Amino acid sequence: MPQSVTRSEAKGEPSPDIVVVTCLRDEGPYVTDWIAHLKALGVRRMLAYTNDCADGSERLLDALAPAGVIHVPQGACRGLEGPAPQWRALRAAWAHPAVQEADWLLHLDVDEWIALTGPARLPDLIDACGDAQAIALPWRLFGCDGRFEPGEGMVPERFTRAAPEAMAFPALGSFFKTLFRRDGPFTGFGIHRPEQIAPPVFADETGRPDAALARAPGRILLWRGGDPVPGRLVQLNHYSIRSIHEFLVKRGRGLPNHTGKEIDLTYWVERNFNAVRCRAIEPLLPVVRGVAEGLRALDGVAEAEAQSRAWHAAALEAVLAKPEGAALCGRLVLAAGSVAPEPRLGRHLIALRRAALAGRRA
Repeated sequence: MPQSVTRSEAKGEPSPDIVVVTCLRDEGPYVTDWIAHLKALGVRRMLAYTNDCADGSERLLDALAPAGVIHVPQGACRGLEGPAPQWRALRAAWAHPAVQEADWLLHLDVDEWIALTGPARLPDLIDACGDAQAIALPWRLFGCDGRFEPGEGMVPERFTRAAPEAMAFPALGSFFKTLFRRDGPFTGFGIHRPEQIAPPVFADETGRPDAALARAPGRILLWRGGDPVPGRLVQLNHYSIRSIHEFLVKRGRGLPNHTGKEIDLTYWVERNFNAVRCRAIEPLLPVVRGVAEGLRALDGVAEAEAQSRAWHAAALEAVLAKPEGAALCGRLVLAAGSVAPEPRLGRHLIALRRAALAGRRA
């Protein structure tokens, strides 16, 4: 895929310095390919906070330092009083020199891959959004694609079936993350959007300004009620469950921002959508493969990745050796794939949920 020339580059200006911040725990098998996809999209540096890792992820991140990965180990912070690990990392990240020096910032998890459906790279997306200070990257939930075992290949190659675009229910299918300017009206990272002191110029997934979104700092949904929006420039492929075997291992990692919430059958059912084949990210993958090959040639990367894969294989054996693990494995097979309700019913379910929440607050 040829590299595009942005408007800034055409005028002799440097491409924007984009920094991605992530918080991870025991995700070594996925890190190298994920970093490669960010670099293919024009991200210069990745600031990675780790906690309680046992699978060799920290060693792998250290080996990826020549590729622009800055590893900040947080130590064993789970269970400590104060913020959850992800919030702890995001608050620390705001003061980090890499963030202070950046032009644009983005908080992503390792299971979130950016798919551009018009622009070739993130600098092109920024150009396409004009004067935007914040750009919404809407989630698209990807299911297990019928996979029991992990199989071979990068995550986007293995999982190509997703929820319908603009799915009406559940609401979490309409969450978004935010690419935003460091010099905008922001005071810190949030999980989905930055904390703001004034409404920014906020572009939706089509690149058009959305004043209502800008004025609502607590809004983290681009809910379309089941009606796809024409002209979408970007989506965030969310591979939150992957295969059944990978999901069983993920359960032991826990959630970084809700440490008391269990990754269980409910979590699976609310995310395992395989309704349509989505190939939006495929044009990027040949470039990603080339970048990943270069990363694995760096000293220590391939070895650390192999160590992590071996740890995950052993972790799966340990899960399946327990009655509760084997039982959940069977239930996941029985659950098969979730079916999104048709839009009218989906809107009704959302309305019921909102009414119930309003009644509880009253």
